[in-house]
Amino acid sequence: MTLPAKVKKSKNLSPFEHVYEIVRKIPRGKVCTYGEISRRMNKRLSAAAVGWAMNALGNEKTVSKYNSDNVPWHRVINSKGKLSTHHESAELGDDGRPFKLQRVLLEKEGVRFGRDESIDLNEFLWTE
Repeated sequence: MTLPAKVKKSKNLSPFEHVYEIVRKIPRGKVCTYGEISRRMNKRLSAAAVGWAMNALGNEKTVSKYNSDNVPWHRVINSKGKLSTHHESAELGDDGRPFKLQRVLLEKEGVRFGRDESIDLNEFLWTE
């Protein structure tokens, strides 16, 4: 699998805005991991911090040009090819958005889940 080139940092973007610009580039039917987004940023943020950026996205809808309507948050998953959640009920993801909604949105785009609830990164990982 060939990985895409790193995305150059814009001097005018905050680290979180840089995350959102990368996420906006993930095409329909593809996913990207928190760690891969970090790599594309030249590790400007850690994978965990990318998760924090995704969490903050939902809170910025009225104060920022980046929001859950124009940044495809549902296309960001963990390095195991799974939707991230620390909630046993799996009702909410790490970013506070409905866990089930993330799966529904991905499936509408043609992303398939295996029996273990994971996504085959060889098939669906965004590689530009």
